[in-house]
Amino acid sequence: MSKTPLFSTYSQGENRVTGSMLAVFERIDLAVLQRLLSTVSGAAELDLVSFRNQVSGDASVPDAAIFAHFSYLFEVKTARAAVDKKQLRNHLAGLSGDGEEYLLVVTPDADEPEQVETLRTQGEPVRWFSFATLAAAIGEVLADSDCLVFEHDESLLRELVRLFDDDGLLKPPTDVAIVAASDAYGFYREYGLYACQTNRSFQPHTSYIGFYSDKRVQPEFPFVRWRENHVSVSREAVTELATSDDPDARDVAAALLAAIDNGHFSGDEDYQIFLLTPPEDERTLVLPHSIEHVERGSWMPFGGQRPAASETLKSHPKTTKELKDDAIDPS
Repeated sequence: MSKTPLFSTYSQGENRVTGSMLAVFERIDLAVLQRLLSTVSGAAELDLVSFRNQVSGDASVPDAAIFAHFSYLFEVKTARAAVDKKQLRNHLAGLSGDGEEYLLVVTPDADEPEQVETLRTQGEPVRWFSFATLAAAIGEVLADSDCLVFEHDESLLRELVRLFDDDGLLKPPTDVAIVAASDAYGFYREYGLYACQTNRSFQPHTSYIGFYSDKRVQPEFPFVRWRENHVSVSREAVTELATSDDPDARDVAAALLAAIDNGHFSGDEDYQIFLLTPPEDERTLVLPHSIEHVERGSWMPFGGQRPAASETLKSHPKTTKELKDDAIDPS
């Protein structure tokens, strides 16, 4: 049987990554592959081949036997938050129920997608792992002196990790927008809002806002509860917003009315409005200290916004230099 070309020449990123991963799996030692898949899937019982001594038979007892009866389906996503539960159910329906069977879902998400977790907790034979988890498992195998990995296999595995890295699949998503905050930080602390010009571009998966001023990023990174690109801040429009069926919209209206009363807005201009969680809310990421910009020059680029990753923030960076790897969104 012919093997998948190494590395895949598919032009579409998802197909190329899938084809390349399969090509490596086909070519490396079976014991190494079994260890990798068992490690990343969390399924210790996962077997590709089983070797047994003194196998019982109806009329005889053979000295040994080798069994290989398994079916592992892969669903690979190179975009974050892209798992489709209906698609997973259709894949699972295609399993025969005979032998060792799993649906393995591979994505760049930092956490197990909810769709996979739901099916797994319902007893479905589905497991998830990220590209970063697979890369880490490969690193463990290659560093383990007790695990025999041939030079050819090592080269292929390192090339696979390099492919993941080149495609931005190993970096955490830049789900934080750090904004210039000469006045915005105080406005957030008083009203729980961030307001900026309409049509200002943000990463599609922005979930947190950070505030930079006086050469430091403030330690609070509130979660975005609600966001609207065009909000008129005239008293009439905001009063109408207060009658919305959406409780978050009503909270926005209450905060905007208070801001209007205190002279923060004049006229009926439109703004892009973010409703943010307060510092004490459990959804707000709070660092034990601010993040200092100790290098020369301005850290905030033209346009007044820099992306960052919440996963990076959880490591409590002390300087903006530690955020540089997050400057380009890998998605």
